[in-house]
Amino acid sequence: MLDRIEHIAAISHYWDVVGARYLELFRDEFDGKPGDKRMITRFAADLGAGAKVCDAGCGPCGHVTRLLADADVDAMGVDLSPVCVALARQEQPGLRFEAMDMGRMTFADGAFQGLVSYYALHYLPQSSLSGVIAEFTRVLASGGRLLLVVKQGTQDGWIDDPMGSGEKTYWREFQPAELVALAAANGFAEIQCEVRAALPDEIAVPRIYLTARRS
Repeated sequence: MLDRIEHIAAISHYWDVVGARYLELFRDEFDGKPGDKRMITRFAADLGAGAKVCDAGCGPCGHVTRLLADADVDAMGVDLSPVCVALARQEQPGLRFEAMDMGRMTFADGAFQGLVSYYALHYLPQSSLSGVIAEFTRVLASGGRLLLVVKQGTQDGWIDDPMGSGEKTYWREFQPAELVALAAANGFAEIQCEVRAALPDEIAVPRIYLTARRS
C-alpha cells in the first residue's frame, strides 16, 4: 500500500500521461449533459454574482470552471497534475488554474463562498477522504456551499487505465450514505443527496449529487 505522498505522486503522474486524451474525449461532455450543466449553473446563481468559487480537481478540460465563470461568479480551478493545469489554461483562456493537491490547498481559511468537486474524489484512498473534505471545509467561508458529484458503486483499488494508456490508476466509488456521513462529520449541514441513473452514452453506473452548506 502506498503512503499518501506516494499515492498523490502516482495519481499526478497518471493524469500527466492521460490528460491530453481525456481532453479529447470529454471537452464537450456538457453538450450531452444538460441536467449537469443546469445544476452547476444553478449552484453558481444561488451563490450570487462575484462569489469566489473553487473547482477542485478541474482536470484538463476546465469546463466546470468555465460554466461557473459564465454564471457570473469568480471561479478558478485547481488540479494535482501540472499537465492538466496547462491544458485547462489553453482550453479556457482568461480563467485562472493552479496546480495543487486539493487535500493541501494553499488558500486562506474561508477563501471561497462555493466549492465544486466534479468526479474528482474517485482517485483518493479511503484514508485520505475525510482529510480532503475537511480541507474543503477549511477553505469555505461560513455558510459557503459545497457540490460533490461522484459515481455510485463499490469498486475500490488500482485498475488499468480505461482510456488504454497502459497506466494504472486508483479508482473508488461511493454510496450516498457514505458521502452524507463524510460531509456531516466535517462541518457541513443542510445536506441534500440525490442519485440519477446513467445516461445512455455514459458508463452504466448511477451518479450521486450532494450539496451542503458549511456550518
